[in-house]
Amino acid sequence: MLRYALTIFTSAFLLFQVQPIIGRYILPWFGGGPSIWTSCLLFFQSVLLGGYLYSHLLSSKLKVRTQAIVHLAVLAASVLLLPIAPDDSWKPGIDQSPLARILLVLVATVGGPYFVLASTGPLMQRWFSQTSPGRSPYRLYALSNIGSLLALLSYPFAIEPRFTLGQQVVSWTSLYVVFACAAAWCAVQMLISDPAARVPDRAGGQGDSITAAASTEKPGVLLVLLWLCLSASGSSMLLATTNQLCIDVAAVPFLWILPLSLYLISFIICFDHPKWYDRRVFGLLLMACAPLACWAIVSGADVALVEQVAIFSAVQFACCMVCHGELVHSRPDPRHLTLFYLVIAAGGALGGFLVAVVATSFFTGYWEFQISLVACCAVALIAACRHRIWDEAPSATFWFWAGGAMATCIAAVTLIWHPHHESLRPIDQVAMFGGLGVSILLGLTAIGTRTEKSISAWEWYPWVAVPIVWMVGWGAWRSPEVMTIGRSSQFAFASVLAWVVAFVALSMLGRRSERSQCLLTRALILAYAILLLTLAYQRDVLTSTQVITVALIGLGGVVVQWGVKRLWSPGRDSLRERLLGGGLSGMCYWGPVAALVAIMGYELWQVAQTRSRGEVHRSRNFYGVLSVDYRPAWEDDGVAIPARYRLEHGQILHGVQYDDDDWRRLPTTYYGKESGIGRAIQAVRGGKVQGQPIRVGVVGLGTGTIAAYGEANDTFRFYEINPAVQELSGRFFTYLQGSAASTEVRLGDARIVMERELQNDRRQRLDVLAIDAFSSDAIPVHLLTAECGEIYRAHLAEDGILAIHISNRFLELGPVVRGLADTLDWQSVRISNDKDTSAGVFASTWVLLTGFSQVADQLRSSPSYEPWRDEETVLLWTDDYSGLWELLSW
Repeated sequence: MLRYALTIFTSAFLLFQVQPIIGRYILPWFGGGPSIWTSCLLFFQSVLLGGYLYSHLLSSKLKVRTQAIVHLAVLAASVLLLPIAPDDSWKPGIDQSPLARILLVLVATVGGPYFVLASTGPLMQRWFSQTSPGRSPYRLYALSNIGSLLALLSYPFAIEPRFTLGQQVVSWTSLYVVFACAAAWCAVQMLISDPAARVPDRAGGQGDSITAAASTEKPGVLLVLLWLCLSASGSSMLLATTNQLCIDVAAVPFLWILPLSLYLISFIICFDHPKWYDRRVFGLLLMACAPLACWAIVSGADVALVEQVAIFSAVQFACCMVCHGELVHSRPDPRHLTLFYLVIAAGGALGGFLVAVVATSFFTGYWEFQISLVACCAVALIAACRHRIWDEAPSATFWFWAGGAMATCIAAVTLIWHPHHESLRPIDQVAMFGGLGVSILLGLTAIGTRTEKSISAWEWYPWVAVPIVWMVGWGAWRSPEVMTIGRSSQFAFASVLAWVVAFVALSMLGRRSERSQCLLTRALILAYAILLLTLAYQRDVLTSTQVITVALIGLGGVVVQWGVKRLWSPGRDSLRERLLGGGLSGMCYWGPVAALVAIMGYELWQVAQTRSRGEVHRSRNFYGVLSVDYRPAWEDDGVAIPARYRLEHGQILHGVQYDDDDWRRLPTTYYGKESGIGRAIQAVRGGKVQGQPIRVGVVGLGTGTIAAYGEANDTFRFYEINPAVQELSGRFFTYLQGSAASTEVRLGDARIVMERELQNDRRQRLDVLAIDAFSSDAIPVHLLTAECGEIYRAHLAEDGILAIHISNRFLELGPVVRGLADTLDWQSVRISNDKDTSAGVFASTWVLLTGFSQVADQLRSSPSYEPWRDEETVLLWTDDYSGLWELLSW
């Protein structure tokens, strides 16, 4: 057992440790966007499928001795492919597909070792089941997920801050050699053991209570297809959530690792023991979280970062628990173990392919999250129907506990959040209600894992007290102005009253027959739900439309489930019993699907309305979603404002140009004359001899607005990684064509292009270099590191200005830019201009870096100058480390 546990744990640790390491290596080569990590996950899941296929064929087609010999040879070959660090020759060219290039780089560097690591888990579990009959191998799968989780969590907090990328590669390589030795130990033991003494596969697992429940028959096609769909749904939810989080912040290890960690935690919980997955608990969680996710998507830029992270993470965890829990409940006998894992890996690769390739190629927006959410609900429902969930007797204790928990949530929202949500900080709201939700979820799980007869009615009250104490205690500590003594008393009294009502209703059932208890339980719960909804509506927590929607969802769930039961069940129960019996599980299982489909339909209707209001273009590629809309003329304080074209990248406006001959060349949005870039260009032009041209470089094309500052004989050079942006700048926006200066656009990642220009002795000698390469609100981390700063210095003239746009909703980038200035030994000047609606100018913040004190003093004389405060921190980013914790605006 020890050798298998050591080998599986080490392989899982290395398997997930290498992902952020190699991701950090290639991130700067392809623009630093979220699609890079999605592409990496697609590769890892595909190779994982290859490894599982190898282990399945090896264990099912070859004799044991031959298996050991072949695997020893593969292990030796993988060691020869070390180390894994890619060299600069793999950097992409201008005309190369980024997705294809990423996959090629990964195949050439980590493909071999990763394939061996991927095959280890199922192969070693298969060998363990053969050498240890009667013992379940599925807990070894949970152990492998623990190793994977440890690798992920250790990277951003322990590995990345302390070791350079080179040191990380050396450490990983050394540990891989240790793993290879442990795997070889297992293979040698299989060689020297007597194969004839092994217990046949048909005995595997019969002595274990967990695996005994699994079917010993060969899985049918429909069951295999169900495994595939469950795994694909969970995998697509993982990638879609990662995309959703990284689009507006940055593609960094922390935001990669959080969704992947939740994905693994769900595997660990479900595969440790089936009892940890209770359909009622996670059905309720999914029903509660799905509407929140839809609200966050529709609200878009108005939702705070901490709220987005909490909501999307909660939804992903609920979906993964449902999908992986249903997988465990339908798992096969251990002799079909490798097939089971092979199908899971195939589903993971399929989900990755759908998000990384299909969604990017065929969708014009970020629809994969909503689609994955609906798919998770729908596939989990099919799996639940396979187990005939409507035949399960309702647990009175569980459902009345859930009713009390629901009442507590309504009391918290009505008495605390609703009247005070504007004064509560987002992070405090998330902490208060997140703690409330977690405590309720743990209580539901604790009640749900017990049998009905083993639960004492008073046993649930410790779990009752936890959410109430959390809300009062945390609120009084973090927000005493909200959780006053009177407010806390009202909340506690309302919550306790709800639990008392639930307890009294539960006590009434104890003196009745089992059949009467069943019917009365369902009727009381239905009445309880109607009462709570009515109270929420009366206190203006829910609108009438929301109440009607919830009621229709519940009714739809009952009707659908009744129809399915009528088709599947040979019994002749009364209509009343079927309607009441289908109510609870109908709300939990059919309700979320109906709600999500309705909300997605509403969003599609909104998109159609947006198009009818003037959207003239929408497209999506590897680098994100671009949309152009045409807004008609309007008046602002009596001033006629012409019609205009607007470019949006993701959720953020990236440029505006007026459709009027007199207004067409005005610099708008973040590039007005009072902005940092406007002041920088004026400063360098003022320092030149009359009529002497200037050279300006811009990283990030957008609409090409900065070209409006161009005069005769000037040169404006733009660096743009996304070919679609260049196409739109010439199709809808005329800043480049209308500029008096000479303009040129160089496609490709700006850092790589400028590096190659230096290698070819083509220093640009720019007077101003503007860094404005944001995708939505996500920042290109690799363009703000100390190493990249040296490239900027080499391309700037001696008295040149480096202008960096740092306006951002979620990140305070000032400390990073100051750190960059310090390492270059330059001065940094912060320029912040106000909004001017009549001119189409937005409020923006730029930091101007220069090595000449005279230029810095001139810039500080601007009325838009904003001095640094003494208490502001200074942070230096490098290619080896770029931490976001200090910069996040929670």
